[in-house]
Amino acid sequence: MLRDLADWSARRPMTLPEGKHPVPHSSDVRMVVWAFAGTDLVTGLVIDAMLPPAGRAVHLVWVVLSLVLSLGFCAMTARAPHLLDSAVLRLRTGPFREVTIPVGSLGSVRVAHGSTRGYGLRHVPDEDGAVACTIGGATNLVIELEEPLPIRLRNGESVLAGRVYAAADNPAEAARLINRSIAGGARP
Repeated sequence: MLRDLADWSARRPMTLPEGKHPVPHSSDVRMVVWAFAGTDLVTGLVIDAMLPPAGRAVHLVWVVLSLVLSLGFCAMTARAPHLLDSAVLRLRTGPFREVTIPVGSLGSVRVAHGSTRGYGLRHVPDEDGAVACTIGGATNLVIELEEPLPIRLRNGESVLAGRVYAAADNPAEAARLINRSIAGGARP
């Protein structure tokens, strides 16, 4: 996270291996975290003015730590997009695990807005054989697999999944790229 924050702050471009296509995700969650970070900074300054001088140093450390974690989370999710190449689709959820699906195992991808409770790589309640791989609860991609794959969840449990719910900043473009890769296009 700290490396991503340093690279993001310095505006260093992301370097992706040859043939990897990024699929950005989680911009909606980042906007919420930005709002909380801004509110935290303003609130921190107000509270700091009310604290006795002896407590200001501890409070300052707390505010800086909170801002570093918030901005680090934003940097980490912005600099770790989903990745697609001719062999695999790698769905990432920042610090909450990731899943790698061979392109040969992908059946189809469609845009469908929904939500599942929780965050990270998790089982979808009330739907056998389905997992969600998102930073937040919102999903906008449904990935059907040709055959169920064993997937290890965030809690360590392993399940056979035939459907994966994911999120992308531009779901229509992501679905088009992934479906083109499934169809065996020369380049996704």
